[in-house]
Amino acid sequence: MNYVAHLHLAKITQTSYAGSLLGDFPWQPDPSAPKLLQGWRLHQAVDTFVDAHTESDRFKSMPRQGRRRFAGIVQDIAMDYWLIRHWADYDAQPFDAFASEAVSALVADKAYCPERLQRMITSLEDYNWLKELGTYEGVERAIHSIQKRWTLGHYLAPFIDELDVLLEQAHVPFNRLYPDVINEAQKRVLEGI
Repeated sequence: MNYVAHLHLAKITQTSYAGSLLGDFPWQPDPSAPKLLQGWRLHQAVDTFVDAHTESDRFKSMPRQGRRRFAGIVQDIAMDYWLIRHWADYDAQPFDAFASEAVSALVADKAYCPERLQRMITSLEDYNWLKELGTYEGVERAIHSIQKRWTLGHYLAPFIDELDVLLEQAHVPFNRLYPDVINEAQKRVLEGI
């Protein structure tokens, strides 16, 4: 799951929006910030659950040019794409209203976040690009962004070359996986993560 899914899970579970993103950023868990810590733990639990899910294995093993080892990274972005496209199936609140609410919640906790996440929150304040993750161009930009900041980013190039196929390949796994992710997140929060 990527940004939109983690933010949506924070909404559903009433946990910290900023904490829900911390798993993707270098951050030292801080016991004095329990809500952020809870969100961070939920992010970790969700990522572990998704990585072990049979639908993730199925997606990673589908024929494509990109290496299977890196398919999970692209799967996360593709899952956001399908979540936005199927938003009304998972939330009664319109996506634009959710995106505004999420950015406001992120801004409220921005001072407690690591510098790289603070920069991302600032970019969302300046231009809320969450909805773009539901477009082909937005997915392409997200992959390019990872390529730029990751030393192994060049391995993601084949996924961009076959992005239309990859997005279609992710559709069915998303529909089967996301309801399980929601249930797992709710269960984890009830159990104290």
